[in-house]
Amino acid sequence: MDYTLNKAAIKACLLLAVLPPLSSCTYLKHTSAQANYSRIQDASPSQVNLKHLLDRETFFVIGKTLDDSGDYADLPLAVAAYSDKYRQNERVGTMFLTGGGTHFGLNLPEGQYDLLVYADINGDHAFDPSEVVGMSDILLDGSIYPDRISGQVEIPLSNRQDSIRPGTISRPEGFEARPSLYYPTGSIRDLDDPLFSENVATLGLYDPASFLEHAPTMFYALEEDTAHKIPVVFVHGADGSPRSFEPIVSRLDRNRYKPWFFYYPSGGDLDQLADFFYNLFLSGKVITLGKMPLIVVAHSMGGIVVREAINKYEGRSGENRIELLVTIASPLGGHPAAASGEKHGLIVLPAWRDLNPDSRFIQQLYEQPLPAFVNHQLFYAYSNPDLLKAGENSDGVVPLSSQLHPDAQKQASRTFGFDSGHVDILSNEQMIDHLLELMAGVDGVFTEESLAAIAAGGFSVPSNGDYSPTTAHLIGYAGKYLVLLAHGRIAPVDAQQEHFVRAVQGEVAASTELEREFIGFMEEHADLVHDVLCNAHPDGITEAPAPQSPACRTSTPPANPSDS
Repeated sequence: MDYTLNKAAIKACLLLAVLPPLSSCTYLKHTSAQANYSRIQDASPSQVNLKHLLDRETFFVIGKTLDDSGDYADLPLAVAAYSDKYRQNERVGTMFLTGGGTHFGLNLPEGQYDLLVYADINGDHAFDPSEVVGMSDILLDGSIYPDRISGQVEIPLSNRQDSIRPGTISRPEGFEARPSLYYPTGSIRDLDDPLFSENVATLGLYDPASFLEHAPTMFYALEEDTAHKIPVVFVHGADGSPRSFEPIVSRLDRNRYKPWFFYYPSGGDLDQLADFFYNLFLSGKVITLGKMPLIVVAHSMGGIVVREAINKYEGRSGENRIELLVTIASPLGGHPAAASGEKHGLIVLPAWRDLNPDSRFIQQLYEQPLPAFVNHQLFYAYSNPDLLKAGENSDGVVPLSSQLHPDAQKQASRTFGFDSGHVDILSNEQMIDHLLELMAGVDGVFTEESLAAIAAGGFSVPSNGDYSPTTAHLIGYAGKYLVLLAHGRIAPVDAQQEHFVRAVQGEVAASTELEREFIGFMEEHADLVHDVLCNAHPDGITEAPAPQSPACRTSTPPANPSDS
């Protein structure tokens, strides 16, 4: 293949520049990198090199380590995938974790793999063959996984066992990923985290495999999970990142909403990314929301990724439901420049093939109507900041004819236009005001009384080992709510809470860790329980204390709910 810069290449770069922020320099740099990957694969083939080639398909492997014993709850772990296809004991993918019971993600080419889980038992910041604590194997084949996603791979953790794979795996320098009780290690980040930088985002456009070495699970959050908040999933566009949504996130009511982010390699196959989005957020198998609704805010290309993910709904009762979908300046009819890039480009990103208005991806995007429960609000931008305006009207990037694709308009609940450019619309105050107004119309499963009780806070729990980390977390942020719930001052929101109430009231045996430990907490801290009950209004709202009855002022604290 000839990668010499010529007039055709310059023309291609100029055509591709309408999909900003692509630049000819960046494009040519990664063109050269792809040429190098091809030369290496021809001379000395390997699975590691193969997954970097844009013209080869790879698989997403979503899995979880199972640590029933709790022996590895606080230890550094590594999940490694080994292949013998081109060379013996080739380590093709690795993800580093903290603690068992967490999800992992791997990006792998087609083939047979051994999946090994290592624990840094001796604390030397490395993983050697004697520290393997879990094993599994998987065959990645298109006939087995036509969507190229293997979900729900579970690896039980057990006693140490010697690995059949030689060699030691070193932990990356400076790897101090923040652990989480509910999310994969490293998923909780701030928006100014280097992971969300322009350099990493651009890597996702041109070298998805390298991007996925940094962001393997594609899921990120700003805080530890709290069950009472409505999740809002933000989905960026081409070359974007979670940082793109900072103007919106800064105005969110963080007592009511929890921001989640789908941080994906934007140069990848859009249909596969839509499958991944469905498996992660909508299937109910990785994230279980029950009756809690989901809000999705998608910018630019992210809008069509989510729209295709919605086509994956199977109609099962356990699926998570998107109640509000807001697409912002999305190429809902594809992009004509993608067709030019596919025809003239020195390298062709998989995303460009799908963005071609004549592609199968775009042609079939609206054949299946939106489910009745999805309220799609279509936001478009119509201000073109370019001094030299050529062609049809646009927001400077996406033509209005694509943003306002007829089939998308027909399926949308309403359409709103904003006097902004393609990127500037994300900081448009009028747009944000309208978005927040729409979000306010989505009701979570918790009542206003319950939310007020949760806002009253919880209790500090000593780290003496009497309570599990999850129970300590719940007591710490919602302890007063749990007291009111246990004593019938707050109505339970689901069957799980109903069982919790019956268990702490002694009607049924405690069957969960939280039930057993919270019963002990109330017995140990009867004075705290007494104060909450005496300072609460009868309807459970704790923002202002109710007048204390004589009984509260003089009685001894109850030991359990049946004594109150």
